[in-house]
Amino acid sequence: MFTTAAASNGGRTCVRSEVGFPRDAVARHMIGSDFVIGETINQHRQALNVVRPFERNSLKLAMTKQQFHSLSDADDHRYLSAAGELVSHSVSELGVSDEQQMRCVVGIPAGASVYSQRLVLDLIEAVTPYVAVVSEPFAVGYGMGAEANNSIIIDIGAGTVDYCYYYGAFPAEQDQATLGYGGDHVDAELKEAIKAAHPDAKVSDIAVRRIKERYGSAGTQVRDAVVELPTREGRSGRFDLTDIIRGVCLQFASKITDGLVKHISSVDNDDFFIDGAKVLLAGGGSQLQGLDEYIEQSLSISERCEVVRIHDCKYAGATGALQLARQLPDEGWQFLCKFKPEIESEAA
Repeated sequence: MFTTAAASNGGRTCVRSEVGFPRDAVARHMIGSDFVIGETINQHRQALNVVRPFERNSLKLAMTKQQFHSLSDADDHRYLSAAGELVSHSVSELGVSDEQQMRCVVGIPAGASVYSQRLVLDLIEAVTPYVAVVSEPFAVGYGMGAEANNSIIIDIGAGTVDYCYYYGAFPAEQDQATLGYGGDHVDAELKEAIKAAHPDAKVSDIAVRRIKERYGSAGTQVRDAVVELPTREGRSGRFDLTDIIRGVCLQFASKITDGLVKHISSVDNDDFFIDGAKVLLAGGGSQLQGLDEYIEQSLSISERCEVVRIHDCKYAGATGALQLARQLPDEGWQFLCKFKPEIESEAA
C-alpha cells in the first residue's frame, strides 16, 4: 500500500504506507530520529518496529464507534501516530507554500464507515482546515474526465476493492460498493499457503509481496515460479510455488469478479447497460497479470464490454482529487464538505 499525493504546484509524492519507530534507545541514537519513512526503513528495518497504519484498511474502512473512541489506547495510538506522520510527511514533500490555505480532497474506500471518514478528516485537518473526502474510484474517474463516463471503475488496493458506477456526477450511495478484501489479504493467504505446502521454508512478508508481484497471474499465461528461499536449517532451497500462487491469484480474481456482478446488479439506473460500457481497472492490484482477461471470460462479455487498465495506477486517484479541489467553485466545495460526518461523543 502506498500513500500518494499531488499538488497544484506540480509536486507529487508516493511513499509506502509504513512508518518505522526505533526499537530501543540505542536504535534511536544510531538512526538519529524518532521515526523514519520511505527507503530509510529498508536501511534500518531490523532496528525498527515497522507500523503499517492502513494495513487491510484497518483505519480507513469499517471502524466502529467503540474503535474510534478507543484510539487513545496504546496499541491503537501507535497506528494513529504512524498515520499522522505519513500525512504530515506527504504534505511536506509536496512543497506547498501555505498549507493552511490549501484545499485538500482525500480518497477513501467507497464503503468507509462514518467513523473511518471522521478519522481521515481529523488526520488531514491537523495539517490544513479545508478538507473533504470522496471515494477513491470516483476520484479516479473524475481525473479521467469524459473518458470514464458510463463505466464501472474498480479500484484495487491493499485493503479493499472499491467499485463505482461513474457518469460524470457525484455518485449516489447505490452507485458505489466496497469489498473488504485486497492485496494485503492476498499476501497473507499466499504466505500461509506457502508455509502449509513447504513448512521448512522461511518466507517474510516482503518476500511474499515480491513473489506475488513477479509471478502472480489470473490469465491463461502462467510463469513457472521456482523460487529460492531460506530454510529453517539455515540453508537455502528451491521451491516450486507455481500452483500455489496461481490458486491464490485466481481466488482473488474470482472475488473481484463476484463483487463486480453484485455491484452491477445494484446500479439503479435505466441508462446503464453492460453492453457498450467499460470496466476500468485502477489501483496497484490492477496490475495483476491477466485480470482483465479473467473478468471478460468469467462474465462472457468479450466483444461487448471492454475491460482495461487505466494508464496510471499509481497517481490516478491523487490526480483526480487534485483536479476536483482545483476546479470546483465555492458552492461545489461546500457541496462536498456537507458530507462531513459528525461523530457523537463517547458518552452519547
